[in-house]
Amino acid sequence: MHGWDDQADEATQQATSALSLSLKPTRLSIGPTRVLLNWRLDLTNNGTQHIIALRMWSDMVSAHSSVPSSEQLGGPDPHEARLHKFAQLAPSEEASVMGEWQMPREAVRAVDNSPDQLILPLARLRFVGAGLPPQRHAFVIGNPLAPGEERLRALQLSGDLQ
Repeated sequence: MHGWDDQADEATQQATSALSLSLKPTRLSIGPTRVLLNWRLDLTNNGTQHIIALRMWSDMVSAHSSVPSSEQLGGPDPHEARLHKFAQLAPSEEASVMGEWQMPREAVRAVDNSPDQLILPLARLRFVGAGLPPQRHAFVIGNPLAPGEERLRALQLSGDLQ
């Protein structure tokens, strides 16, 4: 038996899963003063309703275990992040957006317990639109998994990702 709250929770869950995302880093450059990440994001409306006036704010920070997850996953701040707009996404419609995030080198928090200087960039996205509850998503960016590994490998601060 379903009560009113169960139905509301189910509707919210369906609406939240309506938007699927695929982030593809295309180039990471680590220089002496800043870290640049070029990227492409593919969005798909998997729901049954149109998503109207979709706005997406995005930024990149340096993930680190010393920073509380609420702070790392709490962004991006709409006043400081990049804004992308989509007029409408019909059911089953796909859209893509490309961009670049940059972070000052002094904002990089190197991964602990490592002989090399390593970084794990964290891409943060916030979505608001009619037909979709507000959402936040985060993607850790790293080198591909090696056989038997469960976590992405951190990136070297001394070079570029090819």
